[in-house]
Formats: sequence, structure tokens, C-alpha cells
Amino acid sequence: MGSKFLRSVVPGALAAGLVTTLAGCSGSDHDASLGTPEGEAIVEAFLTEKAVQIGGATTATARANLGDTDWAVYNMANRLAITPIQTTAGVVHEIELENFIQDILVVPYEGRTYALAAVRESGIAVVDITDPAAMQVLHTTPVNYYQDDIKYAEGGGDIVEGVVIEGHGFIKSLEADAEATTLWIANESYGIHRVPLANVITSTPVLEEDGSLLIDPADPNTTEMYTLQYSGEHPWGAPADLQLHNGYLYAAIGFLGLGVYDPVTLDRVGYYNLYTDATVSEDWFIDMNVADEVVNPETHLDEDTGMPNYLQASFEIQDVWHGDVDAPTPWADFDRYGKYYYKANKLDVETYTTEGGSDQTIVYLAYGLGGLVAVDVGAPDTTTGEMATSYLGYAPAVPAHGPDEPTGEQSQSLFPYFGVGMLKEAGVIDVEVDITNDRVFYADHFAGLVALKGAADPSTNWMPETDFDNDDQGTLGDHWPDYEFVTSYNMGAWDPDDNESLPAWMYADPSLLVTGEVSGHGNALFLMPELSDDTGAVDVVQATGAGGLNFMDIGVLTPLPTEPDTEIDMATRFTVPAYFASTDETYADADGTPTSPLAVGHTQGVAATQQYLYMADGPHGMSVWQIADADGNALDEPHVVANTVVDEYEVDNPDGSTVYPTPHAYNVILGAEDSMAYVMSQSLGLRRVDVSGAEAGQGVQGAPLLLTPQPSDFYEHNLATGSYGDISRQDHAYDVDFHGNYAVVADGSNGLTVYDMTMNPADGTGNHVVANLGSATGNPLLGRASGVELWTNPEDGRIYAFVASGHSGIAVVDMTGLLVEGVTPGMELVKIFQPIKIEEELDGTVHIGKADSRSVDVDVVGDHAYFSYGGFGLLAYSIEDLLAPLPEGVEPNKIWTMGSGGYDYRPEAVAQYRLQAEPGLEDSDPEALYMTPQYFPADTLLVDGDGHWYTLDEPRLLFYVAYGEAGVAKLDWSDPANPVLMEHQHTVGEATGTAIANGRVYVADGGGGLVIFRQ
Repeated sequence: MGSKFLRSVVPGALAAGLVTTLAGCSGSDHDASLGTPEGEAIVEAFLTEKAVQIGGATTATARANLGDTDWAVYNMANRLAITPIQTTAGVVHEIELENFIQDILVVPYEGRTYALAAVRESGIAVVDITDPAAMQVLHTTPVNYYQDDIKYAEGGGDIVEGVVIEGHGFIKSLEADAEATTLWIANESYGIHRVPLANVITSTPVLEEDGSLLIDPADPNTTEMYTLQYSGEHPWGAPADLQLHNGYLYAAIGFLGLGVYDPVTLDRVGYYNLYTDATVSEDWFIDMNVADEVVNPETHLDEDTGMPNYLQASFEIQDVWHGDVDAPTPWADFDRYGKYYYKANKLDVETYTTEGGSDQTIVYLAYGLGGLVAVDVGAPDTTTGEMATSYLGYAPAVPAHGPDEPTGEQSQSLFPYFGVGMLKEAGVIDVEVDITNDRVFYADHFAGLVALKGAADPSTNWMPETDFDNDDQGTLGDHWPDYEFVTSYNMGAWDPDDNESLPAWMYADPSLLVTGEVSGHGNALFLMPELSDDTGAVDVVQATGAGGLNFMDIGVLTPLPTEPDTEIDMATRFTVPAYFASTDETYADADGTPTSPLAVGHTQGVAATQQYLYMADGPHGMSVWQIADADGNALDEPHVVANTVVDEYEVDNPDGSTVYPTPHAYNVILGAEDSMAYVMSQSLGLRRVDVSGAEAGQGVQGAPLLLTPQPSDFYEHNLATGSYGDISRQDHAYDVDFHGNYAVVADGSNGLTVYDMTMNPADGTGNHVVANLGSATGNPLLGRASGVELWTNPEDGRIYAFVASGHSGIAVVDMTGLLVEGVTPGMELVKIFQPIKIEEELDGTVHIGKADSRSVDVDVVGDHAYFSYGGFGLLAYSIEDLLAPLPEGVEPNKIWTMGSGGYDYRPEAVAQYRLQAEPGLEDSDPEALYMTPQYFPADTLLVDGDGHWYTLDEPRLLFYVAYGEAGVAKLDWSDPANPVLMEHQHTVGEATGTAIANGRVYVADGGGGLVIFRQ
């Protein structure tokens, strides 16, 4: 990520990040301030220490009663915050923890009050919050896990046996009993642990020899239960939420649904999985019974979960995908995309006394894109102890694409559309029952806060329709629209003229309230002990995914009519007396006036000039931060000085002007002169933004400049009015490189799309779309293109595009016809392949296959191309090898075959680098994503950050790589065959991109916000 020149790359010169860092280099060294010749200023960046972290998502909330005051305890990434619950915003106290906070459990214990925080691989942090103004972290204790004898199908379909998983677990949720004697721990890496609370909460926790929390199988007070199922390489069944209720432990176990456990032995006594429930047809896979889809239900279903097992996964990979067998693929359909419609995030459990006097226990599951699902849990069988479970009803989630039909052609996989990130976050996130008023409140990513009546009897009160037809396209199963299978609710737009309209059913019975997004996407919530219809009180506390907290005053929720009420104003049913954002920054509103505060919590991409940082923050668009003063001195506390309008749709001002946003901002690329920024959108193509005013200092802290791109700056091919360039799929711009007037865009499953930047996209002709390669077939020719780099051969002037093509691997495209000769489409595939993967079996045999994971980014430096390849690591290829001609008759998309007797014309990588091979990082799970190279040429006069000039005898090449949940790394790749790790730092979010300037490394850290490192 970063800047790209508006020209082809010259071999030996770098096309990005030349204003960056160097120190301690051999060669001549002189003081440039004494009148020595001017050189090229290159400043090496460092990861030595964290300078600052800005923003962060809020995903955990809890209530603490301290004396006579209720306090809201919440997170902003890894910052634990506490503020009094009142109708005006009070003081906020904060303390920083080691890692991202996934859950907060408030526990009164021996006269003091503690917040126990689940902090991912760091374990459990114990914070004394008795005095909110003087919070104290007592300790942070990791939790180990170990499980052996695991079997799964690896990426090539081979079955791997005897696998052992171990290490520090990803701690997701915590639960304690009312007596404060026992703690249950949800460990996403393993399952559930039970330990005495005193072992954790005291000033000195009880530890193993390695410093992790003591979990002793021989001790009757400690227990653990493995809950995962491996079919492929990524397990299902990670526990996400725990609740102790009436003597049983209920767990939301992610993609496996609901588990009910004996709280002492942790034996599973109840189980419900919406995916395997063949009695339910109103879900993503409609009338599918998975037992009818697998090869053999006796052998290809897991006996404990009913899910496709490793044998089914192996069959689908080897016999269906790589073979000629035509058969259903339930494992792939679920694991690749469907699972996000069956992900149990949170739960609430209530027991009611029925009219007959018996008790009924209902579990309310926040089931992600599957909606809010109510499940009846029966009494234990007197013989087996098993608890029968049955489906009672549901309320659908707001679709990831909104209620309206998207434009273009939808492929079977959802990933090429908004990306897996949106699927992970979307749907129903949290739930809590208001048992006194027979209501359930839940958080929906897009709908904000929703309330339904009739919580005690979902089967009667919910699902008001019986055969409503949402399938306005007529072909059930093609998911046009996404929620065509919903027959109990009207999923059409409540207000067809509103771009952000929610589904119509939310404005009719059984709905009582839908707020829409309040300060951001809906997230974790809790209800106050007593909810009042009177105004002037806080009833609900809800987090916003972008970071921050809303105090909400709920009014009178009278029942709604049976048909959607088009006149109702939901704003009369609630108010937000106080809001707390994740930053103190001021941003420019649609009319240009300063508005505060700004939330930051979806940070995806960053780019930098010497004085300004450009940040893509998902739904918040692009913001510009001053990172150095006018004299070039770095600022370690940057501030917002410009922004595009913080909205997902255009805003009409009272004066008649219209302001356009840069929504779903995924990446930012800077032009050659730093006067234009190009924002990559996950659904709306490439948006050009004039940033010359920001670079000229027209915006300042407290009075930022509003950046106003116009429709003439929107380079996309798939509009509500139709498609251009014969490209039927939706826009998905990830990356761009330039040649003259042409922008070559990595366009997801569309492959490469080329725009003429001199054409006006708003004139309705479609002439701005010049050519495309990759969208013409049902199986995208270039996979999901997420990175592109152009290179000109100095010997013959031919131009090539090197493409990171997702799971399809690495592609090389000859662009000469288009970019040199002016012929359209003028793009020819040279080759596409998945890198060579060599594995040695236990018996010593060598297996040559293909790399797993996905190609993400590419950079060309000199005569080598460097690719990031997810979990497979980083790869360097000689350009000569990449361009080597194929034998006659070998098709460019079939340059190798599996098995003996085949052929393999894939180039060998000059080097592969895997972060997990480094000492101390063996247990990490790095995913190499976007990277920033920094090149120091030899025999060239250079000036370092201290004003000294020097020359190098040999060129130097550094890479700053975002590694997802494994943080960020700095590599010395001066020798293409020998990359060397220089520095590594963990981040608390998910590092997706980097930028460098003034000796600093700027990291887009997803839910962790923006992180700045320095020397």
C-alpha cells in the first residue's frame, strides 16, 4: 500500500515510498548542511517501539455497580475504559491492556471489584476497578491448551493424521458463578476450561511452570473440554460466549451453533446446529439436508456434530475440484462462505413458567447473518442426561448487501463481493432479554438496536408471515436477492427511496424498535436492571463497531401494526443522551463545518507523503492526518486535517449542494504528484480525490478541510443504472497501478479492469471503461485480483502486469497491446499458477503440490517480483522466470498437473519467507497481506534523516509487511534469495497495510485502529 507513480516502473527504481529511512550504512558520510551536493532523501523506518495507537473498535461492554453508581465498562481495541452511566457524558477513565479485549466480566470479590478481560492470546487480564480513577492491572495470564490425534484434509486434499495443536489460547469470553468461586474460560483455540476463580483473580495467580494459568487434569476443581471440529485446515466450533443458567453452562460455539455443558464435568449434554437442522428451510441453504449431500452419511459426517468431516473435505478437493466427479460440495459451500450465515456469536438464556406450570428454557442466539434464533432446550433425559433441543423461530438479520437487489451477476462465492471482513462482522452480534416486559433486544450490524415483542413465545409471536415471497427474480437458490429464502418476513425496503433503508418487516409487528446505525454499526450491548418508559434515564448501553459507546434512552414501545408502517418515526422511540467516540478528533461534516468526535475502528489501508497520512477506514471513508510539521519534524500525535464526508451515501445539503463520500474504503493509493489520492472501494470501484488542498495545509486540527470528489471522479463499471464494458460482476477495487492516462485496477473476481482517467465517468457513455481481462467466464480467469504492479521490459519495451490473484495464485499478463499499441482489449494472459509447495511425508517421500492460502499483494523491484501469499508467506521470483515461454500446447491457465505422469512448468521462487519459522513465532498464525518496499540505490548520493549524505556500494531493499493478527514485520531483502527479519511487532488488531514516512511505520490495524511505530 502507498504511492504509485503515474508511469511504468523503471527496473532498479522503486515505484513507491521513496521518502522513507536509512541509518548506520557503510559508505561515505558527510554533512549536507555544510553545502555538500544535494542527494535523494531516504529515511529508514523502524518498528522499535510503539509511538501511539489511535482509535479502535468497541466490541465488549459490561455494567459495574460501584457504591451508588452504575458504570459502563467497555473497550476501544485494547484500551479498557470506564464511565458513569448517566444522561450526560461524564469523565472517561482508561487503561491499556496487552491485547485486544474480547470480553469483560465484572466480578465483586472480597470487598473489591475487578474487571476480568479476555485478551486473546495474552489470556486473562485482571484489572482492579474499585476506584475508576485509579484502575490497576494486577496481572495478565495466558492460558495454554493441548490437543492431539487430530485429522483433517489439507489444502491439496490429502488427509493429515496425528496432528497436535498447542500453545497460548485465543481467549474469547469469560463466565463466573454468583458465588465467585468458579471461572469458565472460552478458548477459541481449543474449547472450554474451568478453574477456581481464586486461581485467577488473586494478586498472585496459580501458574504452570511456563507462566500460564494452571489447569491440572488431576485436580477435580479444574476441567477442560475440547469443542473444535477439524474437517479442513480451519476448525469449526470455537466457543464465543458463555452463560451459566440454572445449573448448566450454555455456549455459543461459533459455526457449530449451541452447546450445553455440565458446568462441573464439562460433558456436553445438549447441542443445536441450525445448519444441520433439516426441519428448517428458511435459511441460506434452504431445504438442504447435509446427510443427503455427503458421499456417505455413515462415514462422511462427524458423529458428534453431524457436519461434513475430513473425508468429505478430501473428496471434494481431490475428486470434485481437481478431478472430474460431479457431486455436491457441502463442506466447501459451508466453509468458503456459508458458515457466516450460521455463526453463533452471543446468547442469552431465560426460563419461563408455562400455563401448565412446567418450566421452559429458551436460548436466544445471536446467529450472525442467520439472524436472531430462538431454541427450546428441554429437561435432561432421566436415562441419558441429554437435553433435547428444537427450533422455535427467528428474526432475519439485515443482509450484508442491504435489502435491495444488488446489480450485476452474483457468483456462488460471496467473498468476491464485500469480502470476508464484512461477512465476519455482519448480522446479529449480541442479544439480551427484557424478561419483565416480554421483549428481546438485540444488536444488528446494520440495523443498530432492535427490539421484538413476545420473547416468551417466539413460535407464536415471531415469523408473522407464512408464505411471503421475497424471491422477485423467480429462481429459488440463486440468492437473487440474497434473502430470497425468507418467507416469514417482508425483506423489501421500507423506504425504496432511501439508500440505507432497512427491511420493511422491522416497521411492523413483532418489531417494536429499530434504530438503524447509531454512531456506527451495532455491536455489544447490555440492558440496565430496570427499563423505564419515562424519558431522562439510560436504559440500554450499546457499543459501536467503529469504536465508542452509546447511552440510549428507550421510550414507550407500543405494538406496531401487522403491515409495515410507512409513516412511523422510530426516532421518537429512543434518544441518545450521551455518546463516547474512540478518538477526540474533529472531522468536517457534509456542509464543511467542524464536527466531533471521529470514530476510527475499521482501518484497512494507509498511504503517506512526507507531511500527511491518508487512511482508508471502511464506512468512514478517507481521512487525512498531519504526521509532520512544516519543517519536516515527525509528529507522534497526528491529527485529522481533512476528510471525505463520513457517510456511505451522498449527502444533500440545504443549500442544494451534494457531497459525495468514499464508502467502503479499503485502500488508498497516491498519485505521482501527491495531488490526487485514489480510494479503493469494496463495492464502488475507484474514487479519485483531489487532495492538493490538504497537501497545501488548508485544513488544520479542529477545522479540517472537507474533500469533495464528484461523480466525474468515480471510476466504476457496475451501477444501479446498468453495467459498462460487458463486466457483469460488482466492482471490487483492491489496488491500482498507472501507465500514462490508464489506471489498471485489481478488480477482485473481475480480474483486471482498465480505466481511461481522462474520460468523464459521469457522462453516461461508459467510455471510461477501456478493457477488462478476467470477468468473461463463470470461473474468473485471474481469480480474485487483489494486487497489481506494472513493469516495462527495458530490452523490448513490452509492458507486463504482475497480479496477486487470490486463491488462484500468481498471474502474469502482457499489457503491451493495450498500453503501447493502443489495441483493445490488448491484454493477454502469459501464465497463472499456484506456487510450488514441497512437503516431505513421515515415510520420507516428497510430495509436490500447490501453495495453500492466497496471493494478496505484489511489488516489483529491479528484476524481481515480490508477492505476499497469506499463510504461505512471502515469495520472490525472477522476472525472467515469470516470463519464460511455455511449451507449445500448454495453456497459460494450466501450466501444471497434479499426480505422477503430469507436467509442471511453474517457475521456482528465488526465496520463500515464513514469519512462523522465526524463533519465538512458531505458534503465531501470520497472514502476509499488504506490504511497503523501500529501496536504497547503490552509487547514488543519498541523504539520511540527520542531514548526512552518503553512498552505498550495494543496493539495499527493505520490506514493511502487514501480517494480519501476527502484527507487522520489517525485512531486509537486499539479497533476493535471502530475506532476513530485522524487526517484528505485535499489534492488537489485524494489520492489513503499512506506510512509511519520517522514520515511522504507520500500520492500518483493522479493529485496532491506526498504530505508529518509531525507533
